[in-house]
Amino acid sequence: MPQPLRPVVATAAIALVLCSGSAIAQAVPQAPAADPTVERTFGNEGEPGSFYVQFDRRGGGVFLVQLMDHWRSVEARAQTPHEPDDYMLLVYNGSNDALRLEETGSSHRFPQNLLVAEWRYQETSDAATFTIDSGDGLTLRRTLRHDPAARGFVLELGLANTGTDGGGQVALQLRGPALANPAHTTLVGNSSIAIAATNAGATEHKTPAAGKLQPFSEIDVRDLAFAGNTSRFFGAFVYPRNEVAGRVLTGLAAATGPSQPFPADVSDTKPNSVVQMLYDLALPIPARGEETVAEFGLYLGPKSYGVFDTLPAPLQDRFDPVLDVDLSGGCCFEIPGARQMAYLLLSLLGWFHDFVGNWGLAIIMLTILVRGLLAPLNFRMQKSMRVYSSKMAVLKPKLDKLKEQYADDPKAYQQAMYAFQREHKIIPPIGGCLPIFLTMPVYIGLFTALRTAYDLRQQPFVGWIQDLSLSDSFVALGFWPHVLNLLPLVWMGLFLFMSLRQPLPTDPQQRQIQSIMRLMPLMMGVMLYGYASALLLYMVTSMLWSLGESAVIKRILGPVDPNVASMTPTPM
Repeated sequence: MPQPLRPVVATAAIALVLCSGSAIAQAVPQAPAADPTVERTFGNEGEPGSFYVQFDRRGGGVFLVQLMDHWRSVEARAQTPHEPDDYMLLVYNGSNDALRLEETGSSHRFPQNLLVAEWRYQETSDAATFTIDSGDGLTLRRTLRHDPAARGFVLELGLANTGTDGGGQVALQLRGPALANPAHTTLVGNSSIAIAATNAGATEHKTPAAGKLQPFSEIDVRDLAFAGNTSRFFGAFVYPRNEVAGRVLTGLAAATGPSQPFPADVSDTKPNSVVQMLYDLALPIPARGEETVAEFGLYLGPKSYGVFDTLPAPLQDRFDPVLDVDLSGGCCFEIPGARQMAYLLLSLLGWFHDFVGNWGLAIIMLTILVRGLLAPLNFRMQKSMRVYSSKMAVLKPKLDKLKEQYADDPKAYQQAMYAFQREHKIIPPIGGCLPIFLTMPVYIGLFTALRTAYDLRQQPFVGWIQDLSLSDSFVALGFWPHVLNLLPLVWMGLFLFMSLRQPLPTDPQQRQIQSIMRLMPLMMGVMLYGYASALLLYMVTSMLWSLGESAVIKRILGPVDPNVASMTPTPM
């Protein structure tokens, strides 16, 4: 990297790209330099909406953006004094600078390639401006003005006519930034998406495959509320601030990036793991002596209801659709009710956190609340399952005889079974598995919420668990898997212990099925080995509750008879 990293805000990256100017009268021209990099700090360390940005005069793009109110890691936050590399990297685009403008369409008014041409640079205390001339009377301007209250920038994109006929337009495309997306955050689904929403409430989001370009075709860009892209915890969103900005947008598309890996000392973001937004623009050429000015807002910051609520009134609800997508369900498909459950869980977690001041304790309290509310239902269902199993054990000789009688005629056997069940009233209790079905929405809701829960980022619990959004990393290892995560191993051990305590059925077929079921905790533990410690804390607490609950049920109902044993699903 040409310069050390410094603090900046996530959405700054997008703001930089769109930047075009105002207040040029007081701008101080900068002499051309051998090094085309321009370093700027907007705001102060620790203040929300403060950024460190590196621009590139060649193309007027953004080389990198760091958030000055966020840290790379818990260890970096604890450093005294802080080094530049301690601040969180939001955007790094290397030689392929993002947030640059490219002239598109059939007719080009600028003979230079805008992506690599050297733009003139001017700055004021709170703004950066890049301009370039067409050579035939047009001047293209991008000004980025710091707007800390909105956690980003005001971006002006201007086209001035200094000596040519008016009419027509200049077609441009703006490429969004590549938000750093560390590999460990993509273990269960890539949280990087491109998203756009209209003022009327329509929302569209894309996660294109590597090398594929996906246009946004289901929303009206003339009614755009915002558009941008996200990483796990942060977003870079562009939104119109004046009428002209709403008119010049002609299309949106999503692409993947970066094309090359980030340097190892910068980020472990993998190639094509970041979804980027492409903004198509058409700036009208004004009359001679006038300027077309499209003013955009650029939000560069966390994806959080709490943070959104601190923004100026017009923006407080604008970006909520981003969280709707995040909470809509898992990595592959949307699960009915998961979004609503995730909303409820996040609200309860926030309430418990306000009460105890620790997110880990809040998760434990939430787990106890949910399992406690389901305990009476679970007891009733387990009791009904035992009654059903006992009845089936008494009737087993007759069932075996039916099976022998119709061994060669499956259809007749099925009809005989229906008649047998009606005669002896042995309809299986559907509610026997109800506790697991009721807790699954809770589990899935929490799973989806914790994937992108900004409030848990770098939040400690106790002891070695210093970041609930990451795996617990009990001990570092010199070999794969590189760290020993204790919580998933504890959960697997508890689940296996509970399974082994339950007697296997005497029926050979059921015995084989239950033996296989005992391997489930090992499979799930491996799948979730590197997942957020917040989720594993919930799972361990829930399993401890299950062990205690099963002991109470055993004391009340007595031990399970191996002759009628059936492994009742255990809520997670």
